Amino acid sequence: MALKKTSSRRNGIRGGLAGKRAADSRALALLPTIRALMAAGFVSYRGLANELNRRGIPAAGAGRWHRNTVMRMLTRLRRLTSERGGINNDFAIKLVADVRAETLGPTIRKLRKAGFVSIKAIAGELNRRAVAAPRGGKWYLTTVTRLLERLERLDRASNSRHRR
Repeated sequence: MALKKTSSRRNGIRGGLAGKRAADSRALALLPTIRALMAAGFVSYRGLANELNRRGIPAAGAGRWHRNTVMRMLTRLRRLTSERGGINNDFAIKLVADVRAETLGPTIRKLRKAGFVSIKAIAGELNRRAVAAPRGGKWYLTTVTRLLERLERLDRASNSRHRR
């Protein structure tokens, strides 16, 4: 006699709980892939979505990945891994931001050498050159300020390591 696949409802799991468990299971199955993509430099939600689609990895319901589906899945993974004594997700998020800042460092130095010294001028030039902001949108005064502060902090940390 062949085993029949039973639904979550027959197993006593009803409604939203069944969907949440399925989503949790799917997110945990994708965790190694997501970590590998982030380590490879895909740090924005849109970048991750595009790479997952390029690799043919289907989103829930065999759909395509979008910025919001990636954002929801990463939020789910943060919740799941922190409950299980997993990684320090705040550290992981900061590490991704540090990698992105280091990648943009040479561009910022070139802009400053070219005469773009104010935060407003740097934001305008980054937007003109279509350089994606951290969340994939436009650059604003606040995003440029945070980027410059992060670059400054990374530079100080790098210099202190070289002195030892």
